[in-house]
Amino acid sequence: MTDSLPELNDWNPLSPTEAGTLFRSFPGVWCIAGGWAIDLFAGGQSRPHVDVDVQIDRNALPLLHRHLPGWLLYAADGDVTLWKEGTSFPDNVHDIWCRRPGHRWEFQLMVVELNDREWMFRRDDRIRGPRDSMIEWADGLPILAPEIQILYKSKLPNRPKDKRDFRHVLPHLTTGKRQWLAACLILLYGEHPWLPMLDDTGRHEVGADIAPIGS
Repeated sequence: MTDSLPELNDWNPLSPTEAGTLFRSFPGVWCIAGGWAIDLFAGGQSRPHVDVDVQIDRNALPLLHRHLPGWLLYAADGDVTLWKEGTSFPDNVHDIWCRRPGHRWEFQLMVVELNDREWMFRRDDRIRGPRDSMIEWADGLPILAPEIQILYKSKLPNRPKDKRDFRHVLPHLTTGKRQWLAACLILLYGEHPWLPMLDDTGRHEVGADIAPIGS
């Protein structure tokens, strides 16, 4: 049977639990990200999800093909290009789409930059924090800390799914998380439509090398 490349919008995503099972024994740093991370943290699904995102440390990419035998991995950067085992992954690409032969797209990997001590926000490396502040746990799964995930979503604040995710998680954020997020929004944008809903609690926190506040 010939394996044809699916259309870019042709998804049959794994569930977060299935993705977690797939990566449970992976030796690198990973967590569930995207809208599912928000829903898991908030304790309920607020909208349909067309895909499932798994965040992964760029340093662990050489381990992927061995961990996922039988899977096809594609560098995704506007278009998709098969990433063959034994070749380097492009430094300027931050997404990997994954599927099994004969299947539609099943999950997306989002590449994060880590060093021995810190994670770094790709869009502005003044925003960073201790590695262990990046991941929380919900329903037995590691998830991207909600304030960090919402910061990624803040680039398109009027996109319906991102606005909905922000409103869904907002009541569940501690004062510290709200302060950190507000500080980052001010640092990145100056003004932002989500700031009033955060009560401007982060204005006194603005500065370089912002790290998440745990509570």
